[in-house]
Amino acid sequence: MKAKSIKGNAPEEIKTVLEQSMADGYKPTLAFVFISIKQDIDAVSNLLDKQGIRIFGATTGGEFIDGDIGSGSIAILLVDMNPAHFMLLLDDYSDKNPTELAKDMATKAKSHFKNPAFILSCSMDVKSEYERMLWESLIRAIESVSGTETNIWGGRAGDDFMFAETVVFTNRKSTKRGIVLLALDGDKILVKGLAASGQKPVGTEKTVTKEINNWVQEIDHQPATEMVLKYLGLKITDEEAETYYPNQNVAFSLARYKGDPVLRGVGLFNLKEKSIYILGNIKEGDKIRLTLPPDFEIIEEVSSNAERIKQEEMPEADALLMFSCVGRLEQFGPLIGDEIEGVKNVFKVPMAGFFTYGEYGRTKNGNNEFHASTCCWVALKEK
Repeated sequence: MKAKSIKGNAPEEIKTVLEQSMADGYKPTLAFVFISIKQDIDAVSNLLDKQGIRIFGATTGGEFIDGDIGSGSIAILLVDMNPAHFMLLLDDYSDKNPTELAKDMATKAKSHFKNPAFILSCSMDVKSEYERMLWESLIRAIESVSGTETNIWGGRAGDDFMFAETVVFTNRKSTKRGIVLLALDGDKILVKGLAASGQKPVGTEKTVTKEINNWVQEIDHQPATEMVLKYLGLKITDEEAETYYPNQNVAFSLARYKGDPVLRGVGLFNLKEKSIYILGNIKEGDKIRLTLPPDFEIIEEVSSNAERIKQEEMPEADALLMFSCVGRLEQFGPLIGDEIEGVKNVFKVPMAGFFTYGEYGRTKNGNNEFHASTCCWVALKEK
């Protein structure tokens, strides 16, 4: 499988670079399209569709190829994967249960491939609490069909920090309430990757002692907001709490019985109820620790972990995908490009990716998880 990455600031630019990439006879069969919601999605899709290229598409919070990061642009990874080795599925959950829909889509893939691996994205009304909770349930739905050892990677679509509506799409079809799922034949396509955050746990381990619908009310039997605000060194009024959004300033390290911990970001505050809304699944009895933001050592750590996987599991790759949290843009600033290039330089193959509203990937020695403030990369190799 040969891959090429292309990028542009308008459909006209994509048309030009696409033609240039195919001038030597290259005939891609699949395109990963990561595009600003401000761009003309239909125009870009039509360009690829006319060339007979299948599309896995999502809107973004920023997009990149290799270390070239854009905002409001279009990033595409082209691959000439054997069409018999993949299946693309997209469906709308507006009038369906999204978890059941993911299960049905995985069942179709499983009937086609004995050992499928998956690349996943979903779109949503970001302001809807119900739709914001499209995280771990989608992974577990897929695993209920294909097993817990199945590789699942991806990220939720973004909308350039407007936090309104996002889009996923494929050829001649898009949806603001849907799931796009690329199923790969695991017997023909090697899929390896890693999820890493770099957030450092601090303090003693604590227990979630009261939680209702992702609102944590008590931690170690103490009001959750009091503990978090004390950690932040903040005093805010009820009125300020209604609009205060901690963004990536606060995250919990959530212990897992297997593998590395996962991050859970803190979303909204409710001072009246003394509760905090958690971005990702959490339940009573979970063990958590507060964290410090990642420092720049994580850039080297991500690169060294990629080197380890290359040496031990995947000496060669054909293509790379990366799904990185939008919060990492704020945390790292211009140095985020170093993290992207660190992985790219290990495998030295074309890469594309985007900044997401939540990531899907497997932790070191752990399980498939939904993440926050995390970098998930995945390498593909056609056997």
